[in-house]
Amino acid sequence: MSQPREVLKVLHLASFAGNIGDIANHAGARSMLASRLDFALEFTELEIREFYWKKRSFDAAFVEYANSFDLLLVGGGNYFELWVQESATGTSIDIAPAQLAALTVPTVFFSLGVDIGQGYSPQSAQRFASFIRTVLGRQDMFVCVRNDGSSSALREVLPAADAARIPVMPDGGFFAGAAYGRRPERREGQLRIGINIAGDMLERRFDRGCSPAEFLRQLSSVCCELLDARPNLQIDLVPHIWRDVALIAEMLPMIPDHFLRRRITISSLHPGLNGLGAFLDGYGSSDLVLGMRFHANVCPIGMGVPTLGLLSYPQVELLYRELDLADRLVDVRVPGFERELLEGTLTDLDALQSLRAHYAVRMKRLDDQAMKTLTDINSWIHLNRN
Repeated sequence: MSQPREVLKVLHLASFAGNIGDIANHAGARSMLASRLDFALEFTELEIREFYWKKRSFDAAFVEYANSFDLLLVGGGNYFELWVQESATGTSIDIAPAQLAALTVPTVFFSLGVDIGQGYSPQSAQRFASFIRTVLGRQDMFVCVRNDGSSSALREVLPAADAARIPVMPDGGFFAGAAYGRRPERREGQLRIGINIAGDMLERRFDRGCSPAEFLRQLSSVCCELLDARPNLQIDLVPHIWRDVALIAEMLPMIPDHFLRRRITISSLHPGLNGLGAFLDGYGSSDLVLGMRFHANVCPIGMGVPTLGLLSYPQVELLYRELDLADRLVDVRVPGFERELLEGTLTDLDALQSLRAHYAVRMKRLDDQAMKTLTDINSWIHLNRN
């Protein structure tokens, strides 16, 4: 009879409210941690947006609280954003050197996105490099980044020797479907496309000639042509945050009423753990997903559902390049994208079986990559429990 695993009390600092993609990330990550660690983890959640909203700060009280746990888990998420000019670390994790030094709890910076898509200054890069050098120099700290081009970004802003020491841990959203027992569901004689459009950062997303209004006009045209061309096709519009709902509402009047009433659905938005199952089922029951958000691509790929990345932010492009799927991107920032998107979607609908096999190979690589990093984390925890 096997011995019960030692229980570690974990303070989990991340985003848990408002974005269903974040919920999927954590569900998949926790499932992977549970399957590969020799320890049982008991989580206490601390919402990182409370720090952004100035309701909390990375001060002595935070350090004292964190030090009362067995483990501090930061992430996953896009928290190594190097545009944060005034931060002590050059990132969203604004912890001063003195407070970092006072942290005695073993700390994992887990599957974090290193985001240089919004630019960075020499000052933020220098502060980030100093922060990472400190983390790498401590036995009780472990850092890994997610597979969204973060390794490439590290090589741009860090000394080569430091960047080479930081492993990749695929985003937890790839593993959320398996964690919840979700598998793709096929319906005889019917096709289903899931479409996610992102309603935030519109000025940043549409900075190459195609305005948000023109994007919606072209996308609605594509939807109508697809529905005309495939009488057995249903389209499901999938929001991840409330701003996505607002953008969907702007697009709906551009689509004829007979399509809206009979062949277009809008997934419910319940951006908490109770809504995760339905969210994953929506993507899992799609034959193809057109995704603008990071997790609108990550979650379907994890369930073996082919995707077309709607490129409006560098992270999505970097994700596809890291997966060797760059030919699966359509740049929706450029006027005239509709023809490429329409033709690509129709081609995909005729080649779904081969695409699923193509994506299964990528997912096997991600499983292997995750197992390697989780094995390293398991060994690191053992080292810090002795």
